[in-house]
Amino acid sequence: MSIFSYIYCIIIQRKQVKIVYIYRAVRQKLSTPETGPYTTFGILALRLEAGQCQKVCLAADVSTSRRFAADLADRCTAGQLDPRQLNDVIEDALAF
Repeated sequence: MSIFSYIYCIIIQRKQVKIVYIYRAVRQKLSTPETGPYTTFGILALRLEAGQCQKVCLAADVSTSRRFAADLADRCTAGQLDPRQLNDVIEDALAF
């Protein structure tokens, strides 16, 4: 999987931060016997290495709100969250 010409560094509080992990909200179409089909959004963690993106993990069915999932994914990218912490961060964000 290749990243579309993504900027490899971002500026956070006047410091340049090297991007290693990129997080993206991804649309999912799921279904349960109780609710039937529904659209939800997960968060995909990608590792940027040598100009290529490799899938690290996917946290599925995070929220039915695209904006919530996209904002959380952006914060994870900006903070360069370790993917091993993604589930904990999602749980904390959903608690508020």
